[in-house]
Order: sequence, then structure tokens, then C-alpha cells
Amino acid sequence: MKNNIDFNFLKNTLIFLGVAIVLSLVFIFSGFYFEDTKLDGYNKAKASLQKSHRQYKKLVEDLDLLELYRDSFKNYKSSGLIGPERRLTWIETLESLNDELKLPKLTYSLSPQEEFKRPLLSIEKNIEVYSTPMKLDIDLLHEEDIFSVFNGIGERIQNLYTVDECTITRRSKSSALLNTRSANLISSCLIRWITVDVQDK
Repeated sequence: MKNNIDFNFLKNTLIFLGVAIVLSLVFIFSGFYFEDTKLDGYNKAKASLQKSHRQYKKLVEDLDLLELYRDSFKNYKSSGLIGPERRLTWIETLESLNDELKLPKLTYSLSPQEEFKRPLLSIEKNIEVYSTPMKLDIDLLHEEDIFSVFNGIGERIQNLYTVDECTITRRSKSSALLNTRSANLISSCLIRWITVDVQDK
């Protein structure tokens, strides 16, 4: 027996099914689109947050460096390395040192300040490095006196200086014995007091 399908009876059901399928597909694609949109927004927000975190971390590090360099700058300035040359301080230190060591002779002469030049010395454009040459003529009882002089300078002055040259000669070649009251050696040294001038940019 042949079954006849009544399409008129199924028409409404088929239309409802088709509409339901279309709506389901719309919801599915809308869900995918919504998910992609939200995921893209999440990724952008995450990237922005990470960037802000990096900027904050760099800011904290820069503030720490600023504090460190500010303290270092203050220390260098108080020591005399940064700023104008301190000729009076150098002279007073040498005189005080000589009063303590009681050397037979300690004289000095300061030359005008000049540009400090050294091979491979790299200097920023806004920084000027100068040196003030000072010649020291010292009569010594024995060789260790010269080390006492430079050690005493280093203990009393934090300012940076270099020793360019230093010569020591025996005063009397004929005498084999050292005299404990007068100079046995003559020393002549050239040192340079270093000062740094930081220019405003």
C-alpha cells in the first residue's frame, strides 16, 4: 500500500524547522563573532595592561637610579670633584699635613686650571673636565715619607687627583748614613687636581 505524504500538513512544521535552523545558525555565528570580538578586546586590554606595567616598572627603576645618582652627585659635589676648584682647601690640607709629618721641606706651586686630556677619555658634551697642575717639592728623611704625604692627602681630601710624575734623588751621594734630622732625599712631583663642571643642557 502506497503512503502519500501530506505536504500541506508538514508545511508549517518544515517552515518552523527551517526558521529554527536559520536562527540557530545566526546564533552560532553571532556567538563566534561575539567571542572573537571579546577575545580581541581582552588581548588589547591585556597588552595595554602589560605596557602600563612595563612603564610603571621602568618609572620605578628610573626613580631609584635618579635617587642613586642624586646622592652620588651630592657626594661628588661635597668632595670637590664637581664644581669650582678648591685651591684654598688643597693648600690648607698640605700645610696641615706638613705640620703633622714635620718634613724638612714641603713647598707647592699651583698653575692655572686647564682642560684635562687623557687618551681614550670619553666625555659627554655637557660635561667639562679640568685639571689644576700642582708642583710639590719635598725634602724627605727617607723614601717612605713620600707615601705618607700622598696617603695623608687621600685621607684628608676626597677630591680626585692624579700623580703625573715624581722623582726622588739622594741629596748627598758621598754619605752612606742617613741623617735623622735633615733631608736625605729630594722629591719633585707633579700632581693634577681634577674638577668636573656639569653644564646645563
